[in-house]
Amino acid sequence: MSALNIEFADSPGVCRLVGSLTLDYVMDLEAQQSALWQHKQLTLDLADLQQSDMAGLAWLVRLVGEARQRGVSMRFTNPPDTLLKLAKISDVDKLLPLE
Repeated sequence: MSALNIEFADSPGVCRLVGSLTLDYVMDLEAQQSALWQHKQLTLDLADLQQSDMAGLAWLVRLVGEARQRGVSMRFTNPPDTLLKLAKISDVDKLLPLE
């Protein structure tokens, strides 16, 4: 497993999650997440996630809720198959703006 970070791209409002979106690391994002709300449209690329679990999925669902409260349009791109399967069996796939 590896740590989890938010990396910002050169394009405004585009960033990616890199590492393990798991219980062991999801709390590492709390300090970094405030930088997400500087944009009204946000694309979060999930292609570089090495692992994900239910805690990571719950964090994404919570992130979507917070984005709605803040008036931020959010979408997730390139979700790994494991994350898609977790979302589907948890019946939260319709809550996530997946592309």
